[in-house]
Amino acid sequence: MGKEKNHSGEIDLKDYKDTDGVSLKGMGFGLWLAQKRKLFFRLAVAFLVALCAFFFIYSGYHYVIYFLTGGNNLAEGEDMVTSPRQLVDELLVGEVSVLPSQDKYDLAVRLENPNEKFSASFSYCFVAGEADLSCGQSFILPGENKYILSLAQSPGAGQTVSLRLTGVAWSRFSARQAPDWETFKTQRLDIMVIEPLFSSGSRSGLSDQVSFNNLRFRLKNQGAYGYFQADFNILLYSGSQLLGVNRYSLSNFKGGEERPVSLSWPGSLSGVNRVEIVPDINILDEAVYLKYQVSD
Repeated sequence: MGKEKNHSGEIDLKDYKDTDGVSLKGMGFGLWLAQKRKLFFRLAVAFLVALCAFFFIYSGYHYVIYFLTGGNNLAEGEDMVTSPRQLVDELLVGEVSVLPSQDKYDLAVRLENPNEKFSASFSYCFVAGEADLSCGQSFILPGENKYILSLAQSPGAGQTVSLRLTGVAWSRFSARQAPDWETFKTQRLDIMVIEPLFSSGSRSGLSDQVSFNNLRFRLKNQGAYGYFQADFNILLYSGSQLLGVNRYSLSNFKGGEERPVSLSWPGSLSGVNRVEIVPDINILDEAVYLKYQVSD
């Protein structure tokens, strides 16, 4: 009986001898990893799903803010973000020109947008002393120089008139609209002013009691875009000196259309030798365009 060996099948790990460099502890760790493999896989998947959800929510939030605000809008007084794409320079406001017009005055101020990729919308008021003479809303396109006008005002004698801007909101011109701003602008503002002819009240041949300035010209929309209302600033110069201003609007101005214009207004502007007739149309606003137009 003493020679009988234990054939029960049980193995005593204490008798294990390492012949291949794998320790008993290493084998135990490997066995534990194998047993927990599904758990680790599920934890890794859950972590990646949570990470993707975080970035999805983060980017989605900023896209919603982007579209709700019109794209990178910066209201006046807000802190601007530090990204170079979103930095803007303030609008440059010139001195207000107070131009006699019969017994009242026309006001004109030059505004410059030094930002080549941003347009702005804003509210404004012409101010004399503590009083607001006239207020309104306007816009300025990327890189644009334009005049803000207010006609037939009555500032007090000796009062200095200035322009106050409020609610300035910036909007970046997106490459999704067009890859090049200048091409985009030229295609939509291809309006030719033909044969402008100005005559002052002293040479108008009208009533001796009331003098009238007279201006005749033709406007031709050479582009393919028509407008529900096309506004124009009229600037009258003697050399580089601004002598007078006016405004004119055309309704339903179709692409390819040409229209004659004849204006008369009280006054007697002598010395005018140059006339500028400048479109004042917000071509970034889809609401200004005629739909399904047919040119005559």
